[in-house]
Amino acid sequence: MTTHEYQVVARCSDPSHPGATTLIYTTHATSIQEATAKVQKLRIDKMTPGLYRITQVTEREPECTCADPGLGGKCAGEPWCAKVEGAAAASPVPD
Repeated sequence: MTTHEYQVVARCSDPSHPGATTLIYTTHATSIQEATAKVQKLRIDKMTPGLYRITQVTEREPECTCADPGLGGKCAGEPWCAKVEGAAAASPVPD
């Protein structure tokens, strides 16, 4: 199976926590589900339970236009879409 590079964004669910509000990881996986599971198992699960929640997973595709930011959003020649990162930072943490 072909692997792709994914960006996984996790947001802190506790506004009073003194650490980072947003964590961004990069991983190689065959699907969004696999990328999410890898980051969850290797990173998020080692932290305080429930402190960070994955809010977005974006596949990296270097030759595109950012016309549709969000899940699968893309930028021309950029490693990651600034619009996608901005949307992830602005979106509320789900319950």
